[in-house]
Amino acid sequence: MKEKLAILGGPRKVKAEPSDTFTWPIVNKEIEEAVLEVLRAGNMSGTDVTKRFEEGFARWHGMKYALGHNTGTAALHGAMFGLGIGRGDEIICPSITYWASCLQVLSLGGTVVFADINPETLCIDPNDIEHRISKRTKAIVAVHYVGMPADMDPIMNIARRHNIKVIEDVSHAHGALYKGKMVGTFGDVSGFSLMSGKSFACGEAGILLTNDRQIYERAPALVTMPDMMRLK
Repeated sequence: MKEKLAILGGPRKVKAEPSDTFTWPIVNKEIEEAVLEVLRAGNMSGTDVTKRFEEGFARWHGMKYALGHNTGTAALHGAMFGLGIGRGDEIICPSITYWASCLQVLSLGGTVVFADINPETLCIDPNDIEHRISKRTKAIVAVHYVGMPADMDPIMNIARRHNIKVIEDVSHAHGALYKGKMVGTFGDVSGFSLMSGKSFACGEAGILLTNDRQIYERAPALVTMPDMMRLK
């Protein structure tokens, strides 16, 4: 005999008080000790902790390179610059997402072309991508929205046919799987937000993943380039 649903008078499956669902991020003793270790060492400006995190994050995803950033916005900005996107170029982005999935391209002299979404997943609709491709298109931004993976197989097929790049925005989908494979590992480069409101929270941070050494080495050069040189 099936149990009654809680709403119909059956037993509650979730025992925690409703208010607990709004306590985020979860901070435990291990996290507190890790922060105190850095403070006690007087190494707040060091990079050793960041490098260890980059190595671990890349290993978790089975990727070659990870590059820490101060925000997810910056990670996606670095991804665009790492791909060589610049003046006159276009990127295709879903019409429902956070602005930081795409607007950084304006600072590089590029333009955003919006595609429709699949109403069931809220991710970019592969059927609305191809007719938006022009001779200026350099990349498709696949946003894995609110934990739902975008449909990567047709997106990657379209990109290969037209010789354009794919950027994955994984800010809402840390650890999510598409056909058994982790999102953030399909495209040429991916960017993640790690701010305190995300499911993988590091306070305020971002990280870029890629298997392409040229993207990995070019991305951090963005902060050293004068504005006019970036647009060339």
